[in-house]
Amino acid sequence: MATDFKPCPKCGCPDEVFIDSNRQAEASWIECGYCDHRMQASVDEETLTERWNALDRSDMPTFDADD
Repeated sequence: MATDFKPCPKCGCPDEVFIDSNRQAEASWIECGYCDHRMQASVDEETLTERWNALDRSDMPTFDADD
């Protein structure tokens, strides 16, 4: 399943965001592989993706991989 994530709200990285879940822990998480910012909740991956994409990004920095 291909998922479109908006950029990380902490660092602005558009390409290093991934999702995973653990059925036994009844949790899903989305994490930025660049800055390690993480969002975790006891919801399914689809719901968490919707929450991630709905986060306020008005103060999100401009991403620069050279920083």
